[in-house]
Amino acid sequence: MHAAVTQVITALPMLGAEEAIAAMEAAVPITVKGPARFLEELAAHMAAHPGALTSGDSRCPPVLLRLIHLLHEAGHPVVRPGCARCGTIRTDLRQLREEGRICGTCDARSRKNGTCGRCGATGVQTVAKRPEGGICHRCYRRDPQVVEECRECGRVRHPAVRLPDGGALCVSCWKQPQHTCVSCGRTAAAALLAEEGAYCHLCYDQHRRPLRLCGRCGKMGKIRRNAHDDQPDLCGNCYRGPERTCSRCGRVRPCVRITSDEPICHTCYARDERPRTTCARCQRDMPVQIYWPIGPVCQGCYTAIVRSPAACAHCHQPHPLIGRDANGAGICGPCAGHDIDFTCRQCGRSGYPYGHGRCAYCVLADKVTALLTGPDGAVAPELQPLAEAFARVHLPFTAIHWIRQSPSAKILTHLVAENRPITHDLLDELPPTRNLHYIRQALVQTGVLPQRDEDLERLPAWLEHHLADKPIEHANLVRPFLHWSLLRRARSRVQRRAFPASIGRQLRRRIMIALDLLAWIDQQGTTLAELGQDDVDRWLDEEQTQRRNSARYFLTWTADRGLSRRLTVPAIPRQEPADLLDDDQRWRLLQRCLTDDTLPISVRAAGALVLLFGLQLQRIRHLSADQITEKGGHTYLTAGRHPVLLPPRLGALIRELAAQPPPRLMIAHRPDIRWLFPDRIPGRPLDLTSLTTQLNRHGISARPARNGALAALASDLPAEILADLLGLHLNTAVRWVTYARRDWTDYLASRATEQEQVMPSQTHTQTPRSADQ
Repeated sequence: MHAAVTQVITALPMLGAEEAIAAMEAAVPITVKGPARFLEELAAHMAAHPGALTSGDSRCPPVLLRLIHLLHEAGHPVVRPGCARCGTIRTDLRQLREEGRICGTCDARSRKNGTCGRCGATGVQTVAKRPEGGICHRCYRRDPQVVEECRECGRVRHPAVRLPDGGALCVSCWKQPQHTCVSCGRTAAAALLAEEGAYCHLCYDQHRRPLRLCGRCGKMGKIRRNAHDDQPDLCGNCYRGPERTCSRCGRVRPCVRITSDEPICHTCYARDERPRTTCARCQRDMPVQIYWPIGPVCQGCYTAIVRSPAACAHCHQPHPLIGRDANGAGICGPCAGHDIDFTCRQCGRSGYPYGHGRCAYCVLADKVTALLTGPDGAVAPELQPLAEAFARVHLPFTAIHWIRQSPSAKILTHLVAENRPITHDLLDELPPTRNLHYIRQALVQTGVLPQRDEDLERLPAWLEHHLADKPIEHANLVRPFLHWSLLRRARSRVQRRAFPASIGRQLRRRIMIALDLLAWIDQQGTTLAELGQDDVDRWLDEEQTQRRNSARYFLTWTADRGLSRRLTVPAIPRQEPADLLDDDQRWRLLQRCLTDDTLPISVRAAGALVLLFGLQLQRIRHLSADQITEKGGHTYLTAGRHPVLLPPRLGALIRELAAQPPPRLMIAHRPDIRWLFPDRIPGRPLDLTSLTTQLNRHGISARPARNGALAALASDLPAEILADLLGLHLNTAVRWVTYARRDWTDYLASRATEQEQVMPSQTHTQTPRSADQ
């Protein structure tokens, strides 16, 4: 003892002699014969290895392992050795190998490559030694030295449990003790017997299973597969199971039951193998998620109940209602007599459980803070409105998933890490993608960024990223062409327009055509200044479309600045509408939009406005609820310069569309603008391409339908009225009237004459009108 204590005090000078002796007596099994042998072994090993207490080397005597754990629990700076293969820190590393001591699990795996001395099986684990050699588990269960008569069935089998009187029960006769789970209230086999009671396997896995560090994702979680050989611990998100050919669906997928002859994938197992019973809420035969006082509940109903707290009929507090009283009213868990509590330990909110006793709102608040925290360790004041918008989300689970996996959240993380003021210019430095557009709109919606015309203002950023791989001389020409010509004229026209228009796509097309022309000029071995009319004509003839005719804008701009000759590119001639929907088809589609309830209401309303009034989809998607008025029992829609009286069925359809609640988005739309056709992007109406796709999916082609409607209206109305009614330019209305081959000059003249004749007679007498009039 003196030699061992001396070695320990030498390694740990802060340890007193009395404390060292007490630790030694606790580590050495005094009750066994020859305790001096363990002390001598400990003293000799520490003399040969002075740093044994702090090296973490498991090639040591077992008494040193117990001593190190005792000193660690006392707070001394020692390093506990772990398994030399899996790294598990344990006190019972009994098996010693060349690389060090290993745990029982790794020892069992190392013996899987043995050969059974009784049945001759190779590659198996030997579990016992017999005169003929090690035997496998199957032979051990049939070994005459092990099997005995079952007290229940009388068969000679491997004993599963020992009775108090010394008898045994086989695995078929032994029934695992049943306990009432303190978490869910179900009577089942216990996975854990704690001080507060028993936990079933499901509740233990959900609430009490310890968390460990995953070797793949590096996060703390529930380990699904323990480390072995060179494979680390894997959590439930990283472990997918070995891939096998599923015996049900025939696909090669991660499977369960891989040790049987019929492996089954997770999808087929959840669909076919999980026990099914009638759900107490939806009355469907579904796999049971949990047992509550109301009965068995499926996964969908479980999620719906815990995420929809309501007032309990007994305590009148908002809780998930998991039980019913004698009158059938919903009651919470404590009122139902079960200790099932969904109250958040952090904020006290009931419902929305997420994990570790906290609700999803508290978890979301932490993740938003981590997302928006800059390098200085604080959230910038300018980003506080965005953080408040996250706190108002309807479903925090969706926002948590968005922060964890969305590419848009990664863009926001990059912007915060820049530690620069977030402006439109900072966002323009990033590649223009849909995710960047969403982040920009979310920042505009929450007031972090000011409003701007995105259709035009994002063109410069798009051009800079598009010019990255283009020659510098091309970029020096196209860049001023966009800024000094196209954008200047477009911004001027936007200020004069009474209705929204999208011309960004048209301007991008003109830029692309200009770049195509410059690339073609380089291929011909000439320059822009030497470009002749025959060269332009040859370039136009190479493509049998009129798309390249838009190059006239670029060539006119270069000629005005002396960069090229004055060249002629023919303008695209105005053509009469070639694709026209006849009246029979148009009225049939209109009738379907007004009466068919199976169609989405947005498709019905947009299709009816196109088929009846010939409105552009660009105009329709920008309609808001403020443009709908009701007067005298009639519904009016201001799509042009003046309100238009809607037919009763269409008016009811538009009112129903306006009364629908806005879509529940993570960042909600602004309350001051209620779009009739809102988009999933906050603050924006539905995209033009999306609206066109929806109409096409239900058999409504927008262009033929609009052409047919305008042709019908132009045949009945003069150009002035048609322009005021639909908000068209007067020249456009005149062309449609001309196309309809109706001359309204005589009509207007005769109308004026008729009014002059009627007015004098009305000054003397007024003819009473009948009810029909």
